[in-house]
Amino acid sequence: MNTKDLILEKTLKLILDKGTIDISISEIRNSTKLTTGGIYYHFSDKSDIFEAILQKYMVDYIKIDFDKIILEGSSREKIHDTLLYILHHFIDGVEIESIHEKINYGSVILLLTATGYAEDDVTSIISQTGEDIKIFLTDLVEEGKRQNEIRQDFSTENIVKSLLIMYMGIQSLWLTFAKENTDSIFEKNFDMTWQALECR
Repeated sequence: MNTKDLILEKTLKLILDKGTIDISISEIRNSTKLTTGGIYYHFSDKSDIFEAILQKYMVDYIKIDFDKIILEGSSREKIHDTLLYILHHFIDGVEIESIHEKINYGSVILLLTATGYAEDDVTSIISQTGEDIKIFLTDLVEEGKRQNEIRQDFSTENIVKSLLIMYMGIQSLWLTFAKENTDSIFEKNFDMTWQALECR
């Protein structure tokens, strides 16, 4: 791991341990075993470190690579696998190599959110990602309607909204109750939602 990433990861670990973004340069220095000059070689000041953390663990994290979603089978399977992929994208988060323990990425999000949502980059990417998910699901729902796998009497827009509301409920549950079995809850809720949408 390069020194710059080490500084970001160790600072993130401090933020998680303290439960606050109020971390001093001396704490970062002690955690990384670098000199103050070594830290400032990579970052101009403390706020520069926090901006880089925000970029890596919030902005980059929010973006979804839709090309990695494997779409096979029926419309039900494609929509199911898409939503599950997106859910795991958020639950798994950005890999943090220097922390040799499994962290709940929800903790990272909650701690960075107060700072992050004030940043224009974060709010615009959240908005764009939401739109991208809607477009992706709309295409899948339209395909399912053409194949007579999804009801025609519901508008595509309302079906996509229903799927997103179901999904956002699961994501919110994960953020609030980290110990819940998110996959199991997702499966039950997806099954109930799909029963209302499928052609019979």
